Amino acid sequence: MLRVTITILLIMLVGCYNSADKPLIEGDLPLPTTTMGRLRSDIVGRGDVYIREDVVVHGRIISSDIEDNFYGSLVVMGDDGAVEVKAGLYSLEALYPEGLNVALRLRNCYAGYGNGILQVGVEAHSYDNFAVGDLASFEMLDRVVVRSTDIRVLEPLKRDIAELRREECGMLISVDDLHLVAASSVDTLAGESLEDAVWRGHLLFKDAHGDSIAVYTSDYARYADSRLPYKSLTLTGVLQWAKYNGTKECYHLKMRYERDCCTN
Repeated sequence: MLRVTITILLIMLVGCYNSADKPLIEGDLPLPTTTMGRLRSDIVGRGDVYIREDVVVHGRIISSDIEDNFYGSLVVMGDDGAVEVKAGLYSLEALYPEGLNVALRLRNCYAGYGNGILQVGVEAHSYDNFAVGDLASFEMLDRVVVRSTDIRVLEPLKRDIAELRREECGMLISVDDLHLVAASSVDTLAGESLEDAVWRGHLLFKDAHGDSIAVYTSDYARYADSRLPYKSLTLTGVLQWAKYNGTKECYHLKMRYERDCCTN
């Protein structure tokens, strides 16, 4: 019932942000010209690039800014990869809900990598530390992201940490049997232990094989100050490759909301 309500709201909101000729929501998406995996390997390759061709890829939105751990971007997952659209806009969940089937029209977009994820947007300023810049308006976002009325939430891919591949960055991943081993929120000098850890900042987990994966939670996330269960956990999130607490790079899971954590 909730997804039906969201779909109706999407249809009602067609005219709110669009002054262009094309409608925001289309019954038939433009046909794909390639897959996200091929986009990553064949078109973008290893360097930042300006996309001149009429490139179209399909996927479903897996990100959500409803609890404010994601900000200003849409992560779209296809069968063999994922793309992060740098929007730079608030409250995207209302118009681009999780599970929405979309087409990305990437001609005239710039592409690069951030935290291991293939990102698209505008050209970044020379003084920025980002691969690409934000689209920064709904009109520009509408040119890139074509929405349908088809909503189906994707199930995460189940992985052991040792199985993870850099090509999977941006995809929705779930890892079982994780135990907290370090937390930047814990002040050991004040006598705090890992049982006092909250989600805010950097967390490091290990699985039964001793392999590590990290979680970073924004200070602005609604659950940032919630204490996490100090027990065996299953964590779900968008896979990233990033520095842990400013040091060594490793795999991260970026959670969308607190319920991406489940106790075993």
